[in-house]
Amino acid sequence: MNLHEFVQRMPKVELHVHLEGSILPRTLLLLSQRNRIELPYKTIEELQELYRFRDFNHFIENYWIITGCLCTPEDYQLIAYEFGRECARQNIRYAEATFSISTNMAKTGLPWQTILQALNEGRAQARDEFGVQWQWVFDIVRNLPETQEELTRIALDAQPMGVVALGLGGGEAEFPAELFTASFDRAVKAGLHSVPHAGEIAGPSSVWTAVKQLHADRIGHGVRSIEDPQLVEFLSDEQIPLEVCPTSNIALCVFPDYAQHPLRKLWDAGILLTVNSDDPPMFNTSLNQEYQVLIDHFGFGLPELEKVSLNALKASFLSDGEKERMTREFKTEFSHLKNESS
Repeated sequence: MNLHEFVQRMPKVELHVHLEGSILPRTLLLLSQRNRIELPYKTIEELQELYRFRDFNHFIENYWIITGCLCTPEDYQLIAYEFGRECARQNIRYAEATFSISTNMAKTGLPWQTILQALNEGRAQARDEFGVQWQWVFDIVRNLPETQEELTRIALDAQPMGVVALGLGGGEAEFPAELFTASFDRAVKAGLHSVPHAGEIAGPSSVWTAVKQLHADRIGHGVRSIEDPQLVEFLSDEQIPLEVCPTSNIALCVFPDYAQHPLRKLWDAGILLTVNSDDPPMFNTSLNQEYQVLIDHFGFGLPELEKVSLNALKASFLSDGEKERMTREFKTEFSHLKNESS
């Protein structure tokens, strides 16, 4: 068994993936047709144009086009179910999926309870059919800071319905983390985890603020931490996980190519690094492909691939008991796969 086959079969956890950004092109066409929404593209092949980005702002513009095709509870149930099916295809056993509930409420006029109930119906169907589990991260959209108080309240109220963390996405450079400290203070005190995006479009200062002022349990992206050796040392010493999304970083011009990407340097510095797909169809990738990138561009071997998977499990917000159970299962599977490879 070569390493690429090993990657296909190994058990995985994904921590940085946006549900809306995971909608498959064929599903997007279906949604647009049944909701009578005109898209500038009519075929799956033409949709590839929608996924070619000039910069981060262009990416956000196209993201709104995609989310604008979600209109009914049935739509949300469908995309959650298909997310679970795609996880199963890649042997992803557990995920923490980010969802922008406030923008979906604004676009559809549906109350959050209706949207989340539909999402959870799809989640339950996927769990029953495929054995895949996931929980939700509700994120504040930086570009809409006026929504943060309501979003934080919703996230707190939704904890019994599978919401485990408060995220922060959107325009990192234009809307710094300092604008959101009160919301994260409130969320963390009430038992939610903190997983802001930082160190992607903005530099190391964004990561410092996320850690020091937003109480980050994990950092979404964090790759530009490499620009500050003191920050790299701090993240390594404190074992604050980074949710690294290599192909996303290339597609959004954070780095020009994999050769310039600091993933290997961050790994060698001892940072607790995880690998993720972010918005997979939008970047023409998948979690399996991101692991293949580790092999082809960063020289990762079998022991390192196993450690990346176990890192994600360690950095997850599963209960201690669930982590211990899944860690045993993963290690047993890895042992069998390694025996087949030898």
